[in-house]
Order: sequence, then structure tokens, then C-alpha cells
Amino acid sequence: MVEEAGKAAGVSSGEIAPSTKEIKDKPGRREIKGGIPYVTSPGVLKKALEIIVQAERPDKFSANYMATVLKLTGGSAREVPPFLKKMQFIGSDAAPTLLYSKFKTDGGRSQAAYEGLKNSFGELFRRNEYIYKAEEAAVKDVIVEITGLKKNDNIVRLMYATFEAVRGFVSGDVSATAPNNLRTESDDQVDVGQVDQKIESSSFKSIGLSYQINIVLPETDNISVFNAIFKSLRENLLR
Repeated sequence: MVEEAGKAAGVSSGEIAPSTKEIKDKPGRREIKGGIPYVTSPGVLKKALEIIVQAERPDKFSANYMATVLKLTGGSAREVPPFLKKMQFIGSDAAPTLLYSKFKTDGGRSQAAYEGLKNSFGELFRRNEYIYKAEEAAVKDVIVEITGLKKNDNIVRLMYATFEAVRGFVSGDVSATAPNNLRTESDDQVDVGQVDQKIESSSFKSIGLSYQINIVLPETDNISVFNAIFKSLRENLLR
């Protein structure tokens, strides 16, 4: 019976076959609709985020950094970097991002956690932009709606627990817009253009016409010459 179960699970005869229940319940073996992320040990993810706040920022968020600095090892720890990438706390090259650095600050942690939550659980936010404020039952209802799973399914529990591990760092008021220090150079250029356009539009609304006059004054010490020039301007142009 053990050998037959092992063959069914793709385990060689020299290995110990998992139980039928382990095969059925092991996360990742089923295809879940909606793309909602989760880790099998949300407590490890929460602990990693807590230690990140205090630990020195690395050049690369590597397995060695996790083992030596964060003191996190094993299969559960290996799930942390991929999830941090979903949060956009680290890039594809494993280098910490500006959002990672902001999370380490007391003043920016809540906003950074909110941004990371929105980056990783985008589908939940598309259903309810205030999902980060919702009660557990309401969050699970949205997860069930998206995935089609039963509310008491273990995967639903893990999805919510992963969501909660990050949400726990969100407190007070947060902005739905990207923080100023995370804006790109191209964003700033667009904003400057919009400001210029608004100024120009405002100018035309107020005076109807905008023009510029360059006057080359003659080199003379005779004040009457200047008086005559400016008198002519007042009478003919500056009405």
C-alpha cells in the first residue's frame, strides 16, 4: 500500500511516501483562480518583516543574508524573497528597493506596508480599494469570491494570514497615491509640464493675450529721450 501511494505521488521506492492526507492538502498542488499570493508559513513572513526594520539593509537580499542576519532558514524562509518581490520590496536582482528602505523608517513604515500590500494583493484592492481596512470575514469573503474556494479551505486561511502578516504594519492614514520619494524622474517631468500648462492657461483666461516686447534703448544721458519712449509705450501699447 505504501509503495502504491508512493508511485501515485511520484515518490521513488527508496523514499518515504507522504500520507494520502498530505498529498491532498499540500499547498501548491492545486491550481487556484485569481492569482492571490500566499506563503505556507505567514508567521515566518511577519517575523522577517519585523527583523528587516531593525537589521542593516543588504546590497542583496540573499539566502546567506537571511541565514546570518535574519536567522531564518529552511523551506519556510525560502518563501520570503519571492513574496518580497511581489511586494516590490526587492527587485528581480534581489536588491532592496526604495520601498524597502522606506519600510525601515518609523515615519514611512505604514505607507510602505500599504504600498507593498497593494502591490502583492492587487486583485483584492481591485474588488475593494479599502480592503486593507476590512474585517477578517469581509476579506475572506472577497478571497472566496475570487478563488471559488470554500471559506473553510486551508488555502483561504493561508491567503488571509499572509495578507494579515503585511497589513499588521499598516496604521493610521495612508495615501492611495505613490509617496513623493518613490516618484520617478519621468513623473516629475510630466508634473512640471502640467504645471506650466496650468499657468499658461490661467494667464490667457485672466488677460486674454500674452506677448513680450524687447526694447533696445539708445545710449544717451538725455533723460528726455527715455521719457519720450515710455510715454509713447503708454499711449500706444500699454492701454
